[in-house]
Amino acid sequence: MNSFNHWFPRQRVLYRCGAAADLPVLLQELGVSRPLLVCSLRAQRDPQLQSMLARFPAGAIDVFSGVEPHAPLPAAIVGAAQARAHVSDAIVAFGGGSASDLAKGIALALAEGDAIERFAIRREQGVVVGEPSRSPKVPIIALPNTLSGAEITPGFSLTRTDGYKVLFRDPALAAALIVLDPELIEDVPVRVLAGSAMNALAHCFEACYSKARTPISDLMALDGLRRLWRGLDARLDGGTGAEDLLLGSYLAGAAIVNARTALHHSICHKLGPMAQLSHGDVNSLVLPHALAFNLPHCPAETARIADTLGLASSRGDTAAQVREICAKLRAFARRADLPQQLRDTAFRREQMPELAARVMAEPGLTFNPRPIDAPEVIEQALAAAW
Repeated sequence: MNSFNHWFPRQRVLYRCGAAADLPVLLQELGVSRPLLVCSLRAQRDPQLQSMLARFPAGAIDVFSGVEPHAPLPAAIVGAAQARAHVSDAIVAFGGGSASDLAKGIALALAEGDAIERFAIRREQGVVVGEPSRSPKVPIIALPNTLSGAEITPGFSLTRTDGYKVLFRDPALAAALIVLDPELIEDVPVRVLAGSAMNALAHCFEACYSKARTPISDLMALDGLRRLWRGLDARLDGGTGAEDLLLGSYLAGAAIVNARTALHHSICHKLGPMAQLSHGDVNSLVLPHALAFNLPHCPAETARIADTLGLASSRGDTAAQVREICAKLRAFARRADLPQQLRDTAFRREQMPELAARVMAEPGLTFNPRPIDAPEVIEQALAAAW
């Protein structure tokens, strides 16, 4: 075995039906007395959330309902101002990936002031660079109701007013407590949950072939992939699949803490705002094409993925395995009514060079198994997606 360095943030994970209702007690155990809860306007009206908020003493918890798709950077600044006014000693993220990302952005702005873009990471000459933030952060507590896994990782993204998504990475901003409550995903529309499952599947796939993976992240990625594949199938057939979906999404997020993401997520980060798609929807659209681009260059990793997914019929034939994996992903997308072609979105064909140029600055390209040295290579990878 080659030497490796695998690290993980200090993090408690609680899995239990009904655990979200105990949030006041859980926060008390952490020594938190004045949290700011971050959610969307729609989530704020959720009966489960309203019931949970009613358990807090009057004035103890404040709510910032500024979560929107792709976590706008200005909202993080506004949320931080509200947190300061409330004298918040923790941030609670209730919702999906945008809620977690915005909570991290608020915690960063609360610690460092409004000029947080100086802490963004980027790719320069094949290397990930960025100024680290060293100020202490308030803890983040996450109650996810999708499968994005954003709460697990130290990375997050915020979107500027010009539609450009900026990436950050700070180990202090991974959630200190994650509450996985199956009741929180019971009533989530299948289309929404399936889109976030495609995001989690993409985390697993990329973790399986990333240049930064470790033997530990491999184990997490493969088991997460198996659980998500099985759980999504069950959910689309009318079942719940809750345990497989929640644990699978956790393992997917845990895997990329070390393995990092690659070309697929690099494209999704920049394409989502341009195509006016949610992160789940853009993952569904891009994933088969990113895999078709990368997997043929990773035959050993492709074989392990195929074995994990039970694709024994194509054993030993990498091209057949790639076709079968991509066909199944497209079938998932059709069953969930998720987008599959760029031409059906707000994205215009003439924007492809601009998209490719933006993707070239993404840190994830550093970890992609197939070299990408020019924007034209990215355009080639996306050609079939049109």
